[in-house]
Amino acid sequence: MSCRTGLAKKTSRASSRIRSSGSCIGHCTSRHHNRKPGALSRFLFRMAAPRQTVFASSVDSAGPESRDGPTLNIPTALTLIRVAAVPLVTLIFFMRGAWVAPSCCTIFICAAITDWADGFLARKLRLVSSFGAFLDPVADKLMVAAALVLLCVHAPPDVGGAFIAIPATIIIGREITMSALREWAASAGGDVHDAVAVNSFGKWKTATQLVAISILLGARDGFAWLGLSKDAGMLLTKAGSCCLWISAGLALLSMGIYMSGILKYMS
Repeated sequence: MSCRTGLAKKTSRASSRIRSSGSCIGHCTSRHHNRKPGALSRFLFRMAAPRQTVFASSVDSAGPESRDGPTLNIPTALTLIRVAAVPLVTLIFFMRGAWVAPSCCTIFICAAITDWADGFLARKLRLVSSFGAFLDPVADKLMVAAALVLLCVHAPPDVGGAFIAIPATIIIGREITMSALREWAASAGGDVHDAVAVNSFGKWKTATQLVAISILLGARDGFAWLGLSKDAGMLLTKAGSCCLWISAGLALLSMGIYMSGILKYMS
């Protein structure tokens, strides 16, 4: 009887040790598996994260993983055409002939249309790329700045040079300032980056300046090429000049809104 009791106690202790070991193994295994999914989920999140991101700056996401599709696609090709239009307009502007003003005006309008088309196609076809997002604002600023400089060199008739140069200086200065601010905001990230997102005043500024520059380039030698009378051509030229001043005012207003939004992050 005593032998059976001793054997039962030994068996009970062995079973207890086995259960304890099994519990420890299960606990360790559970901890091990609890850690693994965390690392795995982070890896899968990075791999499956959407790549159709609107890149505000070239420093946001560098490398091939930041692109959706090839770098040279239809939207980027349209942007490159807009860049190529800058030296073309500059070359034609200083030529002589009745065809010069309508040619410059037409090229600029076509370039402005590509500015809308490349963004639309990039979203529609999901072809957003880091290179295209970097090049698009550069092309816009080159196109606008070059046209404004040309208009300062050769102002349309019946419009004083200062009447063009002052708003042109405001617009170009604003673009340089905003480029620097957006670069800083992109490096800071978070709420600072959101503070310089394009607002409605900035969109209206862009629209009015494109209209103004198109009119003023066409008015280089008057609007006889449109079949307008001298008085009608003068009225259209002055309307373009006023539109340029409105654009300059909107440029300052939108920049003030951007500045007020990021001042709290500069302290």
